[in-house]
Amino acid sequence: MRWIIKKFNGISAGAKSSIALFLASIITHGISYVVTPAYTRLLPSEVFGQTAVFMTWLQIFGIVAMFSLANGVFNNGMSDWPDKRDEYSFSLLTLSNIITIVFSIVLVSIYPLIKDFVGIDIIYVILMLVMFIFQPAYNFWTVRQRYEYKYKYVVIWTVFCAVLSPAVAILSIVFLKDTDLLAARIFGAEVPLILVYIGFYIYLAKKSGFRINKRYWKSALLFNLPLIPHYLSMYLLNSSDKLMISYLINDSATAYYSVAYSVAAVATIVWTAINASLIPYTYEKCKAKDYKSIQRITTPIIAVFAAACLFVIMLAPEVVAVMATAEYKEAIYVIPPIVGGVFFQVLYYMFANIVFYYKRPKYVMVASVISTILNIGLNFVFIKEFGYIAAGYTTLFCYMVQAFIDYLAMRKVAPAKMYNMKFIFGLSLIIVAIALLSNLVYDFIIIRYIIILSILVLIFIFRKQIMQIIKTIRK
Repeated sequence: MRWIIKKFNGISAGAKSSIALFLASIITHGISYVVTPAYTRLLPSEVFGQTAVFMTWLQIFGIVAMFSLANGVFNNGMSDWPDKRDEYSFSLLTLSNIITIVFSIVLVSIYPLIKDFVGIDIIYVILMLVMFIFQPAYNFWTVRQRYEYKYKYVVIWTVFCAVLSPAVAILSIVFLKDTDLLAARIFGAEVPLILVYIGFYIYLAKKSGFRINKRYWKSALLFNLPLIPHYLSMYLLNSSDKLMISYLINDSATAYYSVAYSVAAVATIVWTAINASLIPYTYEKCKAKDYKSIQRITTPIIAVFAAACLFVIMLAPEVVAVMATAEYKEAIYVIPPIVGGVFFQVLYYMFANIVFYYKRPKYVMVASVISTILNIGLNFVFIKEFGYIAAGYTTLFCYMVQAFIDYLAMRKVAPAKMYNMKFIFGLSLIIVAIALLSNLVYDFIIIRYIIILSILVLIFIFRKQIMQIIKTIRK
């Protein structure tokens, strides 16, 4: 432990922040996985599915209502106005509130017309709108702390919220089990967070002296307006399946699909950790025109990630058995295509990293919008025909389309060959084959465990090369 502390204290502030925030992310995701079995056992599947629908609409409405001002534009403001960060934060918070109020008036006005499609009661919509007023304060504070490498309090509050929300929700379900379970689950989880957000709202307001400068509003609006379709498309591509399954089938089917998606998200966590270090490495090498180094590093990285995807697919029956009851067993059959989709989502990130470096984000927006529209159309046709499992395969196909469009965009903007595309193409074919055929081996535990053991052996054999790659991109 002393050796670890000594090494940690010897690295840069940026590296400390990255490591600490990554560990916080692992802890919060770990808590999410720990409480999922509690939810699946305490709640009927239809209530679990309704909760998934609520969370999906919360994210979709939130992108518009809060205008995603805590994303890239806020970091730009931290850079452009280093001496006015308190004023800038409260000014954008005020702008976010104005947009939220306008959005709230419109949404409540048209709610009677869209009630059946949305599938949630007005009381939950009002809860969302209250969250949208106060949540930006916490988001802005968090982004600023990360920007300034002040990771300690971010880690503390992130973990605290990750524990507080499910703890209160589970207690509410247990003690209010004879009443409305859906209300106990949603209000139990969200009200404690709102109270935390209110505290940060007051903190930001006082710290800024309640000063509002409208000159920040125009640049923030102009910067984010073209990106809203991209943010919406990316989230819809990830989550429109749940809404359409609930609308076209029922909430129980949504619950099964949500559990499968939670299992597949393990692979996403792995990539998030990798990409956090890969982005600055890629930018540095692009700036130095050292394109061969990018190719040399990313080829084994994508191979390791493919192995992680295969690992998740092979262990799907065991993970679902832990996370849910026997009622959810059939969810394992949608995991392979969802994980396959995550693999192609990773390819999108790799290609988009290059496109963003050369400041051509409109190409990324086009890819995400096309893929999302295609996904919604295919879901509408195939979910009705083949059930909720079809949503996994439509998502896989649409992520393939998105990755291909972003690959074309990368070729258009990049001055040289960035990646080993022959290797990536061959690996993609293998992943697609696994996604289509792995369901056939779920009943043969010996075959699955031989595959898992083989992956572990390969990782052990190439452990030195893997560690060298990690060290290289961490520098």
